Amino acid sequence: MKKITLLLIFLLTPASSFAVNFYDGARAPKGMYFLTYSSSYYADTTTDADGGTAKRDYRYGKFEETLRLCYYTPDLVLTALVPAGNVHSGYYSQSSGGIGDMKAGAGYFLPWRGADILPMIFVKFPTGEYASDKTVNYGSNQYDIQNVIFLYKQCGKASVDAAGKYFFRRENHATGISPGDEIHLQGLLGWQFSRQFKAGLSANWMRGACQENHGARAPGTARETFSAGIETYFRLPGVSVTFTYLRDLYAENSAKGDFFQIKTCAKF
Repeated sequence: MKKITLLLIFLLTPASSFAVNFYDGARAPKGMYFLTYSSSYYADTTTDADGGTAKRDYRYGKFEETLRLCYYTPDLVLTALVPAGNVHSGYYSQSSGGIGDMKAGAGYFLPWRGADILPMIFVKFPTGEYASDKTVNYGSNQYDIQNVIFLYKQCGKASVDAAGKYFFRRENHATGISPGDEIHLQGLLGWQFSRQFKAGLSANWMRGACQENHGARAPGTARETFSAGIETYFRLPGVSVTFTYLRDLYAENSAKGDFFQIKTCAKF
């Protein structure tokens, strides 16, 4: 029974991946940048393998503040992210919080003038709080190797921001469970209304492979979500502010809810 419960832990938590934001893959002037991501996610329902409702009173919430440093040269990008926050589920009457799983990454712009294309690789470290006897954990207790390619293209007042991501998700040695690799496709179509204001429509699709329990594939545990929403961007003196809202329109073996994020960016 405990092994089944441990599988459900991974099934009912949403994919942990930022939505693609305006200018994520754009070249930036050389220097150090400081970013913050203030986000919240709330889901009252979970879904089964067919996309139907599994639980109606899940009451899952995740609140997170992520601090990020980025260093840009003309071509090279180096970055590190440190999250802190809390997750809770009213259904299980459990919560977990503190410092989350940290990430470090590096990327290099491709020498193509038609658009900005930035391949990157991230490593997620299991630094977040985790207890194997709990159903709800803020940390994952496993490493990820995250391969990402960003694209940015400006066409007059219109713009395209996109990202393709493949996450190799390693085994949780406390449980023997591998949560399953994930593929993410994210797109954002924007329109520049003025020098200070931009807005657009955003869409995210994620597909997660079946999990493995001590090396054995667990059928029926594949996950899929499709989310859509809006993004707005404000350029203020010395700082830019981005607001993102996404709603899960379809989900399999996952929570189904609403995501909010406020992102700020300032150059040192």
